[in-house]
Parts: sequence; C-alpha cells; structure tokens
Amino acid sequence: MKIQRAEFIGIAGVPDLTIELPTSGAGEPHDRVVVTGPSGSGKTRLLEAMIAAKEAIRPYGPLTPGAPWIRSGQAAKVRLSFWLDEAEQEFAAAAQVLQAEVIFQPMRIEAEADDGLRAVLGRYAHSAANGKVDYFPAERRIPTFPPFAGLGAGEQRLARLTKDARKYSFVLPFLQTLAHDAPRRQRFEAALASLSPSCRYLADPTNQAIPQCFSSRSGEPTTVGQLSHAETDAVVFAATAALIGLDHSLVFLDRPDLHADEPETLLNALGVLGQGNQLWMACSPRTAAAAQGVHIVNLKR
Repeated sequence: MKIQRAEFIGIAGVPDLTIELPTSGAGEPHDRVVVTGPSGSGKTRLLEAMIAAKEAIRPYGPLTPGAPWIRSGQAAKVRLSFWLDEAEQEFAAAAQVLQAEVIFQPMRIEAEADDGLRAVLGRYAHSAANGKVDYFPAERRIPTFPPFAGLGAGEQRLARLTKDARKYSFVLPFLQTLAHDAPRRQRFEAALASLSPSCRYLADPTNQAIPQCFSSRSGEPTTVGQLSHAETDAVVFAATAALIGLDHSLVFLDRPDLHADEPETLLNALGVLGQGNQLWMACSPRTAAAAQGVHIVNLKR
C-alpha cells in the first residue's frame, strides 16, 4: 500500500497543506518521500498525524483521544488517499485508490473509510506477502536487560506504531534465533550490510544471552551493546525488517539520519528494508538536499 495524497487541516504543529505525490505511468505513487524543514516546522508531527489517522481507520493498538491533534477550535482533519497493489485490491474487493477522512475532536475520533480499506489497514501477519504500517521513532535504542519483547505477531502488532522506550527489546531474542533460521539470517545480514558500512553479522556458536555476533570495522566479535549509535540504528532497521516481513508496507521513519556517520548514504540505502514499500522520512534540510530520487516535502516554520 502507498499514500497517494495527504491533506492536513487544523492539525496542531502542522501547517495546513495538501501533499500530492507524483505517480509512475501505472499510476503508482512515488515510493520515497522526505519531509524536511527547520527545527519546529512539524516534520515529526506530520508523520505522526498520518499514523494517528491510520489507527483511527483500523488500529493495531489503543487509540489516542483526539484533543492532542487539534490546533484550535473543535476539530481537525486528515484526509488520505491510499493506492493499493493488485493483491490488496483482491483482498479488499475494492478499487485501486481509496479515500479516508479522519476527524479529531476533543474527546473522540471519527473515521470515514471504505470497509475494504479498513480490512487492508487492519490485517497484520509476519509475512512478506502481507503489507503493514510501521514507525521508527527518533528515539531508538536496544535494551540489553529483561523483560524482552516476544517475537510473535500478536505482541509485535501492538508495538509497531508506538514510541515505547522498550519497543526494540525484541532484538536480543531475535538475534538468538538467527543460528537456527537461515532465511531470516540471510535477510538480516544483507540488510545490515547495506545499511552500515562498518558493521557485519557473525554467527555466535556460544549461545550466550547477549551474543557476540557483530564485527565493527573488521574488529573482534562484539555484542550489540558495544556498537556505535549509527551501527545500532542499522541493526534496529535490519532486525525489524527481517522479523516482521517489511514488504509492500507503509513505513514512517523519524530522523533516519539521527546517528548516521554518512546520513545521505543511509537515506539512499533504506530501500533495502523490503520490496514494494513506501518510505516517509523526516530529516534535516542538509540530508534532504543530498538524497537521491526522493520526493521532497519542505515545511516552513
């Protein structure tokens, strides 16, 4: 699935605007969108408003009341047009482009959308054939002490669109599975190699609770807790994609350049997360200016 058009009216922290994405000859919307602008211009808020609208249409987890999204008055709106691929159209028994309108009111949220769109946005399974919606918030870290999150679809679904501090506590259990899951390991290894020029995955035969399964800058085996911030980010991105099957999905990333040694290289490499994804990324003007083949949305303060 991809967003073809997004309109924001009265959203707190976001200027009123309409984003029309250019399309290919087949009508498919651009697959990489960079939202940029000075500090305080609403980059993160714009991503999270679309996530809140998706959750209002069909949630993965509990809904947030409407009041935080209202700039002034009694309501705010997000209107979205979704482009569905052929498999999603068949699943939804619906047209290729479906519209939805979400109205945020002080004590409630109302959503008007086609039932087929609700079905597509609500389904969740750890399969590359099943498109999902995912959010990488700016605060990303890998906890190395329990409790750890489970790897099952039921638990992961609830975490996907949150900013919970322990969102990526699943990474250590995930790493422990790689020795026994060759397809998952291959996908993780390939994504990590593309996302980080300095970090490589190594098989750890010791079965330790915190495996020494990485090499940083061709050094000795080390744990994830000893990696640089940039390398940790790459592990988070690669592990998420390999665990949940991040293909044909709508992916939001806040400040993918936050810890990157070479932010432009990382931004251009994020396509390795999966096939058929649409990436919405909020990043600095400097990184946006160097990004290649992306659609730029430039916000003003």
